[in-house]
Amino acid sequence: MITVCIPVYNSDVCALVEALYEQSKKIKETIEIIVIDDGSIPAIKKLNAVFSTKVIHIENQQNKGRASIRNQFLEFAFQPFLLFIDGDSEVISPTFLSDYIQYINSNETKVLCGASVYQKNKPDRKHFLRWKYSIVRESKSIEERLKNPSLGFKTNNFLIRKTVFEKVKFNETLLGYGHEDTLFGFELAQSKITIHHLENPVLNKNLDDNATFLAKTNEGLKSLLQVLEIVNHNEQFTQNIKLVVAYQRIKKNPILNFSLSISVISLPLLTYCLKKGFFTLRMFDLYKLIQFGKLRK
Repeated sequence: MITVCIPVYNSDVCALVEALYEQSKKIKETIEIIVIDDGSIPAIKKLNAVFSTKVIHIENQQNKGRASIRNQFLEFAFQPFLLFIDGDSEVISPTFLSDYIQYINSNETKVLCGASVYQKNKPDRKHFLRWKYSIVRESKSIEERLKNPSLGFKTNNFLIRKTVFEKVKFNETLLGYGHEDTLFGFELAQSKITIHHLENPVLNKNLDDNATFLAKTNEGLKSLLQVLEIVNHNEQFTQNIKLVVAYQRIKKNPILNFSLSISVISLPLLTYCLKKGFFTLRMFDLYKLIQFGKLRK
């Protein structure tokens, strides 16, 4: 019934696979688990090899990227539904798989999101940026997600009917980090495919340190510019990207545009504060606006 798809890049997924495997043994419906390693370092490959007898385990010799590896699961999945879970996730519900099965057995579903959460306890300053941004801006309650089902679509922990995924795939021209999920969610909406939501989250257990998250943010901004070109700056797309909306408003206002231009001088101080974990999210918003403006020139 379900193929669980776990893309891996330099993550220890032994605990995740074991938890899913143990749950699958208690379910009468067919559950297959596929792990595809996307060019991880040898130490990680060796570590994850311990579960190779319990699941389908494929290793890519070279890194294909976040979009391409997800499409790759179509080559090996035989069940009518594909359930994608990122390798740095932790299953926190003992009925995680059965809850998905119960939903799709009771509803006509093409795409179903279970969402993700982050640790409740405040981490150290070194990891504070990723945690603060995620719990305030990314983690949405089921009520928030149901109000706008297509907004903020995330590839971690979502289920999709295989026939749908064969028609709407991830765009493999996106090789860098970020926004492959934004584009995928938009293309699902353009294809009139409804995204359903379920309260069945996984835990994002690995927090990037501040410097790593900033580097990923910068790479994500480059990917966003690429996505904007792909969708030809479609207004339906841009109106749901708060950063783009804010940037467009600033560019139309001479005073705000001038203010953004001179705010570049504050970038070193912003970067320092963000890396040290002393910041407000408004500071992070300004950081992204400045970086986005520099890339647009």
